[in-house]
Amino acid sequence: MNKLKNKNSLFLIVSLLLISGFFVTNFISYYAAKKSLRDNIINTSLPLTRDNIYTEIQRDIMLPVYVASLMANDTFLKDWVIAGEPEVENISKYLNEIKTKYNFFTSFFVSENTKRYYYNGGILKVLSTEDEHDVWYYNFKAKHVPYELVVDTNEAANNKLTIFINHRVYDYNNNLIGVTGVGLDLERITNLLLSYRIKYNRNIYLVDRHGLIKAHHDKTLVEI
Repeated sequence: MNKLKNKNSLFLIVSLLLISGFFVTNFISYYAAKKSLRDNIINTSLPLTRDNIYTEIQRDIMLPVYVASLMANDTFLKDWVIAGEPEVENISKYLNEIKTKYNFFTSFFVSENTKRYYYNGGILKVLSTEDEHDVWYYNFKAKHVPYELVVDTNEAANNKLTIFINHRVYDYNNNLIGVTGVGLDLERITNLLLSYRIKYNRNIYLVDRHGLIKAHHDKTLVEI
């Protein structure tokens, strides 16, 4: 009887050890697999997706930045400003050509001397330090950066939200003579981000250096 009890006890102990070992092994394997999957996502999948998204965004966003840079270095624009901004029709035609050729929402130039805001329709206004909507110009000048991307309302289009690319313009002696650039309809950018979200199954948005969301498929999250 004692031998039978000993055999049963031994069998029970061995069974418990085997079951415990099975669960411990599976537990370790599960967390090892989980860690491996997490590391693969962080180190491989996400960077690859990020690079693909960045390439596509760069393709769509860098074109207006490039065009704004070309405008800022265009000798026609510089010579026109230096000559005293004669014949508004000339600058309007120039800005309209830029807007039409590249399918931008708007194109503009602000003169440092006269503070006139020119766009493809002519002179929109004369900037003033007392107008809250004109603060962007003076803030941009104070930053001393060649260009910036900002989200603002477009006074030339019923205050529609627009992504502006502002670029400094210098004369041949490196003196600031104005700011030029182009604008993209925010709706166009949000639709672009939405297509990326569907394509990559990721929430994709643009933020500035302060962490404020500047472009998102959910426009209620955009902070001006």
